[in-house]
Amino acid sequence: MFHIRSILSGLLLISASFLGAQNEETLQKLGYPDDARLLIIHADDLGVTHSENMASIKALEGSPVNSASIMVPCPWFPEIAAYARIHKNVDLGLHLTLNAEWKYYKWGPVSSKDSVASLVNSDGYFYSLVDSLNMFAKGDQVETELRNQVRKAYQAGIDVTHLDAHMGAAVSTPENALAYLKVGKEFQLPVLLDKRIHEIPSEEIKSMIDGSTLLMDGIYSAGPDDFKGGMATYYEKIFRELPVGISSLLIHLAYDDEEMRAVTIDHPNWGAAWRQADMDFFSSEACKQVLEEEGITLVTWREIRDKIVRAN
Repeated sequence: MFHIRSILSGLLLISASFLGAQNEETLQKLGYPDDARLLIIHADDLGVTHSENMASIKALEGSPVNSASIMVPCPWFPEIAAYARIHKNVDLGLHLTLNAEWKYYKWGPVSSKDSVASLVNSDGYFYSLVDSLNMFAKGDQVETELRNQVRKAYQAGIDVTHLDAHMGAAVSTPENALAYLKVGKEFQLPVLLDKRIHEIPSEEIKSMIDGSTLLMDGIYSAGPDDFKGGMATYYEKIFRELPVGISSLLIHLAYDDEEMRAVTIDHPNWGAAWRQADMDFFSSEACKQVLEEEGITLVTWREIRDKIVRAN
């Protein structure tokens, strides 16, 4: 989701009074006091590998990590779908996927390729880069693929709690963002967005932002410089400076093992060592201690889905 900046950076900020009102209304709907600091600690990329699945499951069952999202088109989707069917209390959404970014490890759409031809390259896979996707993608075909990923998840027995966007691709153009919002509305699912969505120059998008749409007060995800500086340092700073309201912290959990190193070869950013570093921090006592010291309340997408999006 960090790539959302690609279309929203440099835009005017919404007034502080508007943000404050929205902030308080969200907290009230969720049943928390006006000064609460709410956080979803959210693991991305489940389904991409066995390593990603196993590390994420371990964290969900024994650490402050309290939410995750699944990549439906990926090869290890059946494994995490089987887990989701049994563990229906675990907060699992969908990491809607329009790219296949790794060098040798690829996947394509769940839709028939002729129905979403603008989304695939000459080899029949999703494009590696978001920029390449956006050169060719047609909005109606993006919508078709996103919808079919949700349908496949439901068919697999997953109690989907929310939608978010792998590599930010589903919000990387106004057309993609509109498709993303439409699919969320269709299935009455919250979608990961923050208040910068108001600044996309699309009246149709603006018309879809209503009282059932939750907009995060902060979306955080480590970048390459943060990794170089140490993940523990980055995450502790996020916790210490977390604003009042509701925020989402996006992390990537896996083991630095042979499988993950092969998948992420020549890709140190968001690679195997990076994911192991995330796993190490969020499995640590230090993580729990900072959260407790800061009085941060962990919330889930299921709460948001049931108390805001499906409340009416």
